[in-house]
Amino acid sequence: MSFIDAYDVVMFDLDGVLYLGPDAVEGGVDGVDQLVRRGVRPTYVTNNAARSTAAVAEHLARLGYPATEPDVISSAQAAAALVGEEYPPGTPALVVGTQNLVDLVSQAGLTPVASADDEPVVVVQGYDPDMTWARLEEAGFAIQRGAHWVATNTDATRPTNRGIVPGLGTMVAAVGVTVDVEPTVVGKPERPLMAEAIRRTGAKNPVFVGDRIDTDIMGAHTVGIDSFFVFTGAHGVLDLCRAPDHGRPTAIGWNVLSLFEPARVAEVDAEGATCGGVRVVVAGSGATVEGDLGTREAQLDAAWALAQLCWNGAVSDPVAVAARLDLLP
Repeated sequence: MSFIDAYDVVMFDLDGVLYLGPDAVEGGVDGVDQLVRRGVRPTYVTNNAARSTAAVAEHLARLGYPATEPDVISSAQAAAALVGEEYPPGTPALVVGTQNLVDLVSQAGLTPVASADDEPVVVVQGYDPDMTWARLEEAGFAIQRGAHWVATNTDATRPTNRGIVPGLGTMVAAVGVTVDVEPTVVGKPERPLMAEAIRRTGAKNPVFVGDRIDTDIMGAHTVGIDSFFVFTGAHGVLDLCRAPDHGRPTAIGWNVLSLFEPARVAEVDAEGATCGGVRVVVAGSGATVEGDLGTREAQLDAAWALAQLCWNGAVSDPVAVAARLDLLP
């Protein structure tokens, strides 16, 4: 039985799961096509507020994914809906993001402004690759004067085809050092975006596929659904091992195609854990690994076994074993 057999809807994170910048992740297109052929609905849930859902759908379709605009759900939509519900029409809103976020906030009935001197009642902050310090300063000034602060997400980093780059979380942190309040966050791992994805799809038993513990996997926990962690994006073995209770995936795999494999099972005993043909043995606060680690699948087995031992407290220092898993990030 493959892992995916238990689910009717798959909710995908995008950056690091289905694409890296302009390029499709290996196995992504084939994997989503297989889901559609099985009658499992894919939907695309992104924390990135920079682009419109139409632009995201076009990007996905250009890469070969079966995607139309209604299939995409973004944190920008969720943020605009939130402020549209909380504030009356015409409320001035300082939008610190791309034109997409400005347009959505305007469509929600608020009046976008560009300066703290325009007396905005709310600041809506989203990712913008062309962000300037001057705009971040305006956000800080407005919040210092009492404006409600809403952030589409707090991802510290973004994976790209060239490497990891700073995400909106770094911009939020830059504003945060100037104020004494925390933003209202609508994207993963918070409930608004995830709840909207479930509502819109009508999912009975969905699973979320993501590459980040702190947003994707924790977001799935927030709304009580299963999750599948892939290694093609931002986080790796040590992130998995150090995941808190509310950030532990239901299963792991290399990429989207791994959904069609049986879920890994690790048998844990007093001395260690065994998964597939690999055994991880507790050694003081750390561990050693036994078995052939020559394939990625074997290393995934080792990572899953190691994670179980970290999660139950038997291993507190996973670095030595993680370092041997050189086919995984």
